[in-house]
Amino acid sequence: MENMMLDLNTAAWTWIHKNISGFLIFVLMAFVPFASLAEASDTVPCSVKLKFEADQSGALVVYTLSMQVKNPTMRPIETVSALMYDLQGASMGNTDASCRHNDTLLNGGDTGECNKVLQVVNSKLMEKLGNEMWTAIVNDQMAKFDRIASCKIVGFRYVQ
Repeated sequence: MENMMLDLNTAAWTWIHKNISGFLIFVLMAFVPFASLAEASDTVPCSVKLKFEADQSGALVVYTLSMQVKNPTMRPIETVSALMYDLQGASMGNTDASCRHNDTLLNGGDTGECNKVLQVVNSKLMEKLGNEMWTAIVNDQMAKFDRIASCKIVGFRYVQ
């Protein structure tokens, strides 16, 4: 009788171990795609800011893409890779954006600004083309950049 009970316990234990292992593997595999999607496919609002600056040669117009990003990992990130879209969902290109602020990285779990200078128009162009043409170019570029409404984060560059 004791031998029969030992066989039942061994058989039951083997059945439980085999089925629980399979169940746990199934559950873990089900979460892997969602975890990777959560890490690398957040769509966030983004926009391009126009800023006038000055340097030695005169005026500069700087177009800077910026967005607020939450770092979903526990590792600090330097940059994000982003796809840019307009309000209708049409692609407006791609870029990377730096997430540094005064040499501070975007740490795990933090939210902060990531930005990228997309274009600079300097005053040398104004000297060559004239004030009216330079203003038309600046306004035309801003109209194009102003269409950018959202950015889809598709990757992170982590600190080594």
